[in-house]
Amino acid sequence: MEMVYVPAGEFLMGSPDGEGDYNQHPQHRVYLDAYWIDRTEVTNAQYQKCVAEGACKSNNEWPDFNASDQPMVCVSWYDAQAYCEWAGRHLPTEAEWEKAARGTDGRRFPWGNAWDVHTTRRLNFADKNTDFDWSDMTTDDGYQYTAPAGSYPVGASPYGALDMAGNAREWVADWYDDNYYAHSPSRNPTGPDSGSAHVLRGGSWKDSQAFVRAAFRIRGVQIDSSSYCNVSYGFRCALTP
Repeated sequence: MEMVYVPAGEFLMGSPDGEGDYNQHPQHRVYLDAYWIDRTEVTNAQYQKCVAEGACKSNNEWPDFNASDQPMVCVSWYDAQAYCEWAGRHLPTEAEWEKAARGTDGRRFPWGNAWDVHTTRRLNFADKNTDFDWSDMTTDDGYQYTAPAGSYPVGASPYGALDMAGNAREWVADWYDDNYYAHSPSRNPTGPDSGSAHVLRGGSWKDSQAFVRAAFRIRGVQIDSSSYCNVSYGFRCALTP
């Protein structure tokens, strides 16, 4: 996996007043030490190397989602954590994920503030290739389900990370708390000490514009079962020098 470097410094985390859900407020400044993060979501081919060594378990047998270059989905938080540990890395904290996605200027999307996706393919989301009530029938991102990892270079974040909006929702290390931002530390926050579920970031191929903003956060369905599969849940790893 190729990684991109995110230098130390402050960034704006969360949504500004008048934008986003209550769990994205208040917007606040956070300082992070330098770190590296995977350039793309972990793929099926990469994940299967961990399975072959007996360090990971796989539940992705859905033919529309298990091509070698598609992001690995059908992973629980525990699966994602196990892979990152096997790879000598860790799941990014929620703050690490968000800074890698939006940079330091508080932008809405990895590429900027404008939702200019109708003429330039920047992400994989709910478009004319899907049949949801919220699908945007004016846009064609080229895929019905997940796209091969890294398919949208024009949608890169300021640090060169890809697929930080759409394709697969991504597990991060933190426990979920609706109101965590109200008392979050200003330096290297790692989330609540405990909880009942972890956080997902980034939106997926099934989601609309509001759910792929860089500040969007959601409570993940916390199931660790051999029979459970969510085809919109994926992940990437991070590394602290």
